[in-house]
Order: sequence, then C-alpha cells, then structure tokens
Amino acid sequence: YSGGADFHNIKGIVDAGIWPVTVATTLLKPGGYDRTAQMAALLEKENDVFTGVSVEGTAKLAADAKVSPYHVKAVKPLPSRKMKKQVPLLDCFTAPCKEGCPIHQDIPAYLQLVKAGKYEEALKVITEKNPLPFITGTICAHPCMGKCTRNFYEDSVHIREMKKIAAENGYDALIGKITAPAVTRPGKAAVVGGGPAGMAAAYFLRRAGMDVTLFEKTGALGGVVRHVIPGFRIPESAIDKDAALLEKLGVKIYLNSEITDISMLKNAGYTAVILAVGASEPGRLKLEKGDPVNALEFLADFKAQDGGLDVGKNVVVIGGGNTAMDTARAAKRTKGVEHVYLVYRRTKRYMPADEEELEMAVEDGVEFMELLSPVKLEDGKLLCKVMKLGDYDASGRRGVVETEEEKEVPADTVIAAVGEKVPTGFYEANGIHVNDRGRALVNEETCETNLAGVYVVGDGLGGPATVVEGIRDGKKAAEAVIGEALADDILSQTDEEIVYNRRGNLEDAKEDKEESGRCLGCEGICENCVEVCPNRANISIRVPGMEKHQIIHVDYMCNECGNCKSFCPYDSAPYLDKFTLFADEKDMENSKNQGFTVLDREAVKCKVRFFGDTYVWTKGEETRIPEGLLKLMETVCRDYAYLLKG
Repeated sequence: YSGGADFHNIKGIVDAGIWPVTVATTLLKPGGYDRTAQMAALLEKENDVFTGVSVEGTAKLAADAKVSPYHVKAVKPLPSRKMKKQVPLLDCFTAPCKEGCPIHQDIPAYLQLVKAGKYEEALKVITEKNPLPFITGTICAHPCMGKCTRNFYEDSVHIREMKKIAAENGYDALIGKITAPAVTRPGKAAVVGGGPAGMAAAYFLRRAGMDVTLFEKTGALGGVVRHVIPGFRIPESAIDKDAALLEKLGVKIYLNSEITDISMLKNAGYTAVILAVGASEPGRLKLEKGDPVNALEFLADFKAQDGGLDVGKNVVVIGGGNTAMDTARAAKRTKGVEHVYLVYRRTKRYMPADEEELEMAVEDGVEFMELLSPVKLEDGKLLCKVMKLGDYDASGRRGVVETEEEKEVPADTVIAAVGEKVPTGFYEANGIHVNDRGRALVNEETCETNLAGVYVVGDGLGGPATVVEGIRDGKKAAEAVIGEALADDILSQTDEEIVYNRRGNLEDAKEDKEESGRCLGCEGICENCVEVCPNRANISIRVPGMEKHQIIHVDYMCNECGNCKSFCPYDSAPYLDKFTLFADEKDMENSKNQGFTVLDREAVKCKVRFFGDTYVWTKGEETRIPEGLLKLMETVCRDYAYLLKG
C-alpha cells in the first residue's frame, strides 16, 4: 500500500484486505519510528485469514481520503513553523509555542498546571506576563498554536482554550489574593487609552510599584475589544474580569476622560506618558459612485444597538482580513438581512484573515465572492471588475490582473473593511515626530518618541494589530519606564518518560483540561531532527553535567536529504548547523560543518573545527573551545564509542 498510511487509516486499510501495509511518510515526521508502536497496538488483535481485497472497503478509503482532515490541505497556505533564530550548537531544546508568542508566555508551564487541575497556579503563571487572560483566552489570534509541534502530528494543542479554562476556574481564587502594591518607584505615569495596550502598560507599571493613572475617553475599558468586536465573539463579562485586575492592583482609572494635550499631563507632574490611543482614524474606500460604510463604525453600531440596524436584505462586505470576517458575521445576525456577500480581489487562499476566522464566516453562511474588485455602488447593485490571479508578489501571495469582464452583486449596503489609520494629527499637534506614513517615530526597543518620557504603543503605533501584540508593546514601554524586566520566566518540569511515550502517538484534541496532555514537552525535549532522520544521523546523547540531552550530527550516516531541516523549529538545517562527528580527517576536510573527528579515543584527542578555526585538542589542554563542547566530545569518546569508525 502506498499513499499515506498512518494511525488514522491503517485499520481501515487492513480491514479492506490490503496487507501487508508499508508506511513511509508518517515515519519521516516527528515521532518517527515510534509511530509504528501505536499502529501495531491498534492492529495486534487483527488475525484474519486473507480472503481478498474488499472493493467496497477500498472505495470507502478512497472517498475518505478526499475529505479527511488528516489528508486534505488547508484552505490557506500553512504558516511557517520556524522561529527566526539559528539553532545553537548546544542546548537547542526549545518550546516553539513560547517563541511564537509575542509576549513569550510560559505556555508549557501553565499547560502542565491545567492538566493537573491547578487552575489558580496556572493563572498565576499566565498573568505573570499577560494581564488579559480572559480576552486572550477568548479571541487571541494564537500565533503560538501555529508554531506548535503537534501540527506535524494532527492538530495544534488548543493552547488558547487551555488559557481560558485556567482563567475561568482560577480567577476567583487569584483575584482574592491580589493586593495593591505600595508606591515604591519615583515619579508617576499616565496611560492614555484603555484598550489592551493601555491596560497592559498600566498593569505592569502598577505591579512594579509605580503610581499609575489611566485615562479612557469612553465609559469602559477594553478599546476595540469592548466597543467593536461583536458580543458573539467575546462577552463583556470577560472584559470586565480583566479590567478588574487593574482595579485590584490600584490603577487609578478615569473614564469619559479624553486627553488631547499631553503637555497638560506633563505639567500635572506625570513623568511618563504612554499613549495607547488606537488606530482611531477610519479607513475609507473610494468608489466611482456611492459611499461604503466603515467596518468599525458598523460594528460599533451593531454592538450598541444589539443588531437592530436597518441595512436592507443584501449586504456586501469588502475586504479579506479578520475585521472583514467579523463584519460579515455580524451582518448575518442583523435583523432583516438575507444575504451577506464578501467581496475580495484575490481568492480565499490569499486572504489575510486567519483560517479560523475564515472558517467561522463560512459556517455562518457568508457568501464569498472571490476575484472581484469593487467599482461603484448604484441602484442597489455593486459593480465589480472580475480579476484573475497573476504572478507571485513579494509577500508570497499571487497578484491579480484585471479582466474585461464585470459582475454585479446585489447590495443594499456596502461595508468596507480596509484598515484603520493611526491618529497622525494628534501626534503632530503634540510635537511627536511621524514618518511618511503618519506613524509615530519611536525607539523600537522602548517605544519612546522624540519627546523624553512619552511613549506610543498598540494599534496607534503601527496600525491595527492583535491583542497580544498590544500587550507586548505595553509591557515594553512599561519596562522602559521602570528600567528593568517586569516578568520572570517560569519553566515547565519535564518528565522524560511521559514525554518520550507521548512523542510517537497521534491523538485528537480533547474538549477539557485533558487537552493539555497532548503537549509534547518541547521545552525540555525537542528531538525532531533525531526522530525524522531515516538514517539516524542525528543522535541524542546524555552528557554528564548538562541538564538535557545534547544533539550531535553524524556525518557518515547522513545522505543530506534535508528532512531534519523541514522539522527543526529553528530557521536552520541540523545536518549543516549542529556540531558534527566526522569519521576521519578526510571527511572533515570535505565539509564546512563545525564539529570534530576523534584522533585517539583513549586519550580523548580530537581534531576540532569551531567557528572557522581548526584545532587539535587533547583532554586537559587549555583551549578557547567552550566547556560544553569539550564535555560533549569527551562523552562521545567514553560512552558512545560505537559511533566511531576505525
């Protein structure tokens, strides 16, 4: 049998009389040869006598392959699973979920605690770096999940849902123990804007012992999450609980207080001013005729009037991002609306919206009108130019080419979700320098503007962004004000036996805290390159004095297939970038890899290449080679002599 046999379909294959079964692809993914154990356990009771191949069973296999989520490609191109880092020679184990998170949440640690039912402790880990556990536990764009190694098995660990479980079950206990810290820092801070970025800045500053006042121009904290994102996405009670954390810490909150002149704050004695004013200028789409409604204005009205808007029977939403999906889904829930059309000039595959958002819009009945570019709105119809896909552009998406064909779409109301703009006028009026796009010029490391002690964060800095990116900005500015890091890293505890037993198993997602048990423990054991190498040319070894296993590449066992590069979480190729063991000096000369060959095992004498320089080193000699690599080479000579040739 050929064509993707794995744990999910192997029983159906055998039941159809197709055996013996050969497997290949599944063994070349993380888990590697250990995946066969799960398949063998599934089939161990199968002992039927061969009576022929079932035509009906084979037809079912073929039909299932076309719709199975384990075999059908996603609507959108897969995101890169790699981190923007090079693999180190030593201690390369890493949790890609944590690296993929803009605030580097200690995900493995809180997943372990959720699995154990220790919800208060889990929420304490979460709130060490994340002041908005309910908001992010409900609507976070979860870039962490895109990096999860489980994606190479079946589906990411549902990290966001586990955060929500921790928040819902640990909140009452945690908030009951929070007390406002004493003011121990000099100066005082004003935060302008009570959206996610402003809430985060206020949270970290107050927790660090600074006097903090938050000014919000509306009647409640939450920003776009509160006033724009529909209630079917997130309830206001969730936002209220996150806001209560700030109140419990002692942040002074002034609602219905719009700040237009930051010099007034400086004159009032505020030594630091953090502007989290959002991307408050509505984006406009110009048509030859007709004026589209702005998406954020529509969403705000939809929320304020509980869907009681008069927009007619046919609504067209123009755009392909997450805001467009929210707008279309809200329009479907608006009284009197029968059809919602989403017009986009490319195809679904190239929409910027997250796949999750796109799928929810499809499930809600939004009708996608692909490859259409709007021209004018007239007499209840939106005239569009029909487009066709062109060559790939710099973003990796295919461009579009206009055709001579036109198409009309029924449209009582047209809503444009084309992005919002930062408040350039506000910045300029307050003496803040802006670039040619009207965005505030800031120090990228601190978010500080040309005005000393004045910072810009969140959507108001670079335009519409995610909640977790807003938290990142708020924390960055708070740390710049305080002058030190304001959150500690909390590591998970690796149980090697549990993790190794888990790494060969495919396991569907669960609906409760047990979902945390699908975590592969990458923070302590990341051996993808070892597992996916069919030749076993990447070896995991135990080096005395080093906490975790170390990886070496064995040159003479490698045929340079590059499979380890495909699955390494770093932007690296282990067969080229890991410390390499060569069979002899000749092989070493034919390679550019950093590594070594053993000249005398008993004396632990090695020829070593380290960052371009070559040395002959014998145990006990002084050298510039790091101690960890010396220990590694000694361990190979002493405990892994079977790897040496000759």
